[in-house]
This record gives sequence, C-alpha cells and structure tokens, in this order.
Amino acid sequence: MNPNDKPRQNGQIRDAGGLADCTSRSGGPALPANAKSTCRKLLSEFRPSLIMGAALIVSGFVHLALLWITGASWEGALSLRKPGLFGVSAGVTVWSIAWVLTQLKPFRHDHDMATLMSAGLLLEVGLITMQHWRQVPSHFNRATRLDAAVESLMLGLILLVTAGIVWLCLRSRQLRPMSESRAVAIRAGLWLLLISCGLGFMTTIMGEVNVAHGRPPEIWGSAGVLKYPHGAALHAIQTLPLLAALMQTFRVSHARWHLRAAISGHVLFLTHALWQTFCGRARMDVDVIGGTILATAGLLLLWPIAAIALGAVASAVEFRRA
Repeated sequence: MNPNDKPRQNGQIRDAGGLADCTSRSGGPALPANAKSTCRKLLSEFRPSLIMGAALIVSGFVHLALLWITGASWEGALSLRKPGLFGVSAGVTVWSIAWVLTQLKPFRHDHDMATLMSAGLLLEVGLITMQHWRQVPSHFNRATRLDAAVESLMLGLILLVTAGIVWLCLRSRQLRPMSESRAVAIRAGLWLLLISCGLGFMTTIMGEVNVAHGRPPEIWGSAGVLKYPHGAALHAIQTLPLLAALMQTFRVSHARWHLRAAISGHVLFLTHALWQTFCGRARMDVDVIGGTILATAGLLLLWPIAAIALGAVASAVEFRRA
C-alpha cells in the first residue's frame, strides 16, 4: 500500500490526488475496490428501492415517449412532460438515496428508511400521473375534494422525503472509508438536494401567493419561472459522485480540487436560476449579471470534465503501451 493511503480520522482514505481505490497494474483505468460489495449490498438490503426506482424511471420514459410520438405540447399543467420528468427524476433520486446509504456507516433502520422514502416518491409521482390521466392539474388544484386531498397528500409525502434527506445530510459526516473526492461529492450532493427541496417548498408558497392574487402559479413577476431554482441543483447528488467516480477511474490528479470546481459551478448555476426568477426574467433572458454568473458556472463545470477527458486519453495511451 502506498504510505499516503492511510485512513483519516473522519473515515476517509486519501492520496496525493484525493484518490485511494485500487488501480489497474496494466496501466488501464482504476476500478473501485468496493464496487462489488456495494452492488451486493444494494441488491440484498435495498432491493425494494431499486425496484421502485426502476418503476418510476420506466413510467417516466413511457410518458416522454408518448409525448414525442403524439407531438403533444411540452408546456402546460396537463402536459405529458409532468409525469415523464417527475418519473425519471424521482426514479434516479430513489436509486441515489439507496446508493448513498451503502456509503454511510450502517444503521439498523437504513432498509426501512430507504423503503419509506422510495415509497413516498413512488406514491407522489403516482398521484401526479393519476391527475394527468384525469386531465386535471396536479398542483395548485383544489377544484374538488379529491383534487384538494391529492395535493395535500403530495405535500405530506414530500415533507416525509425531505425529512429523510435531512437525516442523510446529518449522517453524511460518518462515511465508510473512501477517497476524499467521493466523500466531498456525497456531502455536497446531499446538501444541494436538501436546498432544492427547500426551494420546492418556497415555489409552492409563492405559487399560492400568485393564485391568491389571480396570477399564474408558475410565473413570478413578468416572466420568472418559479420551478427553475428548484431544479437547478436537484440532481447534484448524481452528477457530483459520477464526476468523482470518473476522476477516480481515470486517475485524475488533484481530483478534490476539480470536484470543488464542479460544486462551485452547481452553486453558481443555482444562483443564476434564483437571479433570473426573482428579477422576473425567463430562463435565457439574461442580463449582464445573470449572463456572467451563468458563464462562470459553465466554465467551472467544464473544468472537471476537461480533466476527466485528458485523464481518459492518458489512460488509453498508457494502456496501449503496456
């Protein structure tokens, strides 16, 4: 073992580039040492979450396929876009929650909590899908007792899932031994997911204010899109660990610094979304400030992608020479 590959007090393993998993002796890409054990743990302990996540993703893609085949409108409260995007988004989030639990120090109720959170998202998206096929809006709709009950139940389910995410954020201080870059990715991804949930509740409150004043619930000011900030960093829990894994696979030096650039890019993109919305501007109707923030976010997100591409090329060259 490299003398730098020592467990840290916070349960991480670190080397000069922030990577500590095994690398191929032939000069090829590195492979995570615990990948097989993670897969076994997912299949043995979190199978219900994997199944529910798969059901959500399949449902989402079916609705998106129907949207494409029929040529229906992408916009509007009754669009197939809603069950489609909600299904895919919730499905990958369910899978991510299950995976994160395999990276935390174990707790006896992990299986129950994962199943409860997965079922909450499955039921919430199921209600959204039901409302679409009833041809009534799923949000900001209390036209009938059933519609009001559906909206209240969806809010309760999201509160339940959000409470679970808070629990994961707090527990992320206690991770299994892993590279520093992966640990940073998990923690940042979870906290950005929690912030996104909070922005979702803020969107709901502001939408209710609009409805009370006879305005469209999804627009703020003249053209600000209320759901834009909610979705801006919602999937950092997938993108950040993926970047960390790719940097580990291709043995990118100083991975933790590249990853922090990616985190900063996510934060700035979220800042851009908030700026656009609260200035009453559409997504791409950027002013100097919004454009500068967006461009900086893009450059920061491209930084680790470029490092991974260079690492992949170097690994390929090294592998051919071996």
